[in-house]
Amino acid sequence: MKAKRIITLALAVILAAMTIVSVSAAQLTETNPGGNTEVTANIQGEVPGNVTYIITIPDVVDFGTLSVPEDDSQDYDRDVTYTVEATEVDGLDTATQEIVVYVKDQKSITNPNDRSFRIANKENSNIEFNYDIYRGVGENVNEAYRVNNGDFFTKGYYLTSFTEEGQTLEGTLRFHQKQLYGRNIADIAGDYSGYMVFFSAIETI
Repeated sequence: MKAKRIITLALAVILAAMTIVSVSAAQLTETNPGGNTEVTANIQGEVPGNVTYIITIPDVVDFGTLSVPEDDSQDYDRDVTYTVEATEVDGLDTATQEIVVYVKDQKSITNPNDRSFRIANKENSNIEFNYDIYRGVGENVNEAYRVNNGDFFTKGYYLTSFTEEGQTLEGTLRFHQKQLYGRNIADIAGDYSGYMVFFSAIETI
């Protein structure tokens, strides 16, 4: 499994006094009853301390070759693992701060109400199938650990939190091959792909 790294520098901004600037006024009359006023401000501050981190996420997670199952039971689920790691953490106040990682499907960026994870046929994107994301492996691949069973935020689903360098999350992607049951293989054959979109942020504990 290839990996890529997200490098983020988080800066806290302290509000400072704002200067009010007077500009020329517009006039409303009986013949021009409406008008627009631009509202502006300037915020200045200093950085109280730098926090830098590197979160390593998977570059590719491959389900391999899928097949149409003999029935629509759970016995044909295909599981593959992934790893997210806090490769570097520096300057974090672990008593009050943590690095939170969120994840969502790329389609959620343009349609926040569409919260499923999916892969689509590269030749015909209208043909797509869903998969689930879990925080654990083995016995932890159940509803209690399913990421896309939780609350959805603008940043995505909460995935995990890190406070120290070297911490990792071992997780699982599960494809339910029963989705393929009864489908004509000639209609759905081909290569499929999709994107998980990760987002990281420093948040107060």
